Amino acid sequence: MAKFYPLQTQLEASIAKGLRKAGRKMLKRMRELSPSDSGATDKTGFAAVDDLTLQVGFTSHVAAVQNENLDYRHENGQAKFAETTVDEINIGPILAEQHQQDKLRG
Repeated sequence: MAKFYPLQTQLEASIAKGLRKAGRKMLKRMRELSPSDSGATDKTGFAAVDDLTLQVGFTSHVAAVQNENLDYRHENGQAKFAETTVDEINIGPILAEQHQQDKLRG
């Protein structure tokens, strides 16, 4: 029996590449906004693209607590750093720019 593998269209490939670029940008901003004493939590950050889905976050449970608890006071960083990043960075233009670049390359 023959195996069939899904093929990505040029648009899907461009979007996936754009999502990776957006993910790196979002992760960088989250690290800037997240409270950090030792930097250990920042090192658990990740940006992953699966199919056409972007996930950005931290594997550290400390990051989740720091992000969600509005009562904590931080010398550096802030609570809700993930939501703030999502509000600040519009990924639409990043995806459009990537697709345009890929179209120009052929």
